[in-house]
Amino acid sequence: MSQRLGQELRRLRKKKGLTLEEAASATGITLQYMSLLEKGQRKSASFEIMANISKFYGIPLDYFAQFVDDDQNEVHNLSETELEIWSAINNKVKDEIYYKKGDLLADWLRSFFRK
Repeated sequence: MSQRLGQELRRLRKKKGLTLEEAASATGITLQYMSLLEKGQRKSASFEIMANISKFYGIPLDYFAQFVDDDQNEVHNLSETELEIWSAINNKVKDEIYYKKGDLLADWLRSFFRK
């Protein structure tokens, strides 16, 4: 993760008037993990954690990409399959966030990868 992303997560939490503990509890992660994210001390976060944070704050998941420093990330060109999966996941997250419809992301991912 990056310092910039951590600063944005902190800004969003404070804007809602929440303590670190309240935000962690609401997003389903530990207080310690949330603290590390906000300090930019986690090397990465799982898609599911970022999706939970995105859903909690009501912000599209890809919004957070602008806060990740490119020089800290290894460049990796996605294959056609990876692009297809990423697109499907983004569409599912948008459905959950914007339209409040569908199965939970974790359930959907399990069924998607069984195909």
